[in-house]
Amino acid sequence: MLNAKRQSAPTAVEARTARRRAEWQIVVADSFAEAEAETRAYWRAATPAERLNALETLREPFYGKDQIGGRLQRFLEVVPAE
Repeated sequence: MLNAKRQSAPTAVEARTARRRAEWQIVVADSFAEAEAETRAYWRAATPAERLNALETLREPFYGKDQIGGRLQRFLEVVPAE
């Protein structure tokens, strides 16, 4: 019985891999136009929360978690009426 496999809890990597396999769908496109149509259909079907989560996932590597409150400078110029 020493060779029997020991059942252990999955590691974090294994759990993430299993979750991705269950959630992800692989679509094969025959052209770039078809791939673009599939991408657009995917994002149209996504909920607003899913879209925002994806946007945040893309934003974080560029600006970091601390730059959430950063804004563009506002500029106001008063022009006299003639």
